[in-house]
Amino acid sequence: MRYEDIGDRIELIALFRDGRIQPLKFRWRDRVYRIQRVNGEWVSDQGQTRFYHYSVMTTGPDVYELTYNSDTRGWMLSRVCLVG
Repeated sequence: MRYEDIGDRIELIALFRDGRIQPLKFRWRDRVYRIQRVNGEWVSDQGQTRFYHYSVMTTGPDVYELTYNSDTRGWMLSRVCLVG
């Protein structure tokens, strides 16, 4: 198992319901990843900016950390945990 910091902007489709964000799928490097499971979510603050982090799994064994920036309203693939 190995972690890689990525920091790439991504396109993401999410469901916003009852004050919560549920990521559904994202595009990274011209490939679409369908999210099968959200492992966890947490919030961090940097100054006035709030970031929403999601640990997600797609169809493979790898785990992706997706981050939503509340100021820019943009998504980023922060880190990947490569399994195997």
